[in-house]
Amino acid sequence: MTSMTVSIALLRGVNIGPNRRVAMADIRTALTAAGFGDVRTHLQSGNVVVDSDLVDSALGDAVAAALAGDLDLHTDVVVRSRDELAAAIEADPFGEIATNPARHVLGFCQAAPAPGRIAEIEQRVAALQSASPVPTGDRHAFAGEHFYLWCPNGISNSPYFKVPWPKLGVPSTQRNWNTVTALLRLAG
Repeated sequence: MTSMTVSIALLRGVNIGPNRRVAMADIRTALTAAGFGDVRTHLQSGNVVVDSDLVDSALGDAVAAALAGDLDLHTDVVVRSRDELAAAIEADPFGEIATNPARHVLGFCQAAPAPGRIAEIEQRVAALQSASPVPTGDRHAFAGEHFYLWCPNGISNSPYFKVPWPKLGVPSTQRNWNTVTALLRLAG
């Protein structure tokens, strides 16, 4: 018999703006009906913690299929175990300087982006930063399946707001530090 593991499923692009709106209660109901245990959500932006015997991409595929089937919600799902999330938080390169968790962001990729794709994003970021009339103090770092952003003036005032993240070539989603630490607590 396989033991249940606590995992975090991050739904990409849910409840951002007027499109793809869905109630978290409906997500909890759909995932419970699909056989996931102890389904919990955080905020209204597609942050789900579940117990399951599935892990990694198999869990992401099962969550995506359940949401598509029950709610007609088609979205990419990025999955992390509780330990993987804890390790990503621990590895934060900006922990010493990021003083506002709402402006500190952790990006999650389904897989590590190819080096050429990261180089493309780096070039785009450099161009955006050099076009800025005032240095913003924004910083970023890539680490495997994660990227870290520190936007001291806010994400919407940051060059990162204009970065075409799909050019990483893998599905990705971002959460601010308040959310990632709350998800870690919710995962136990």
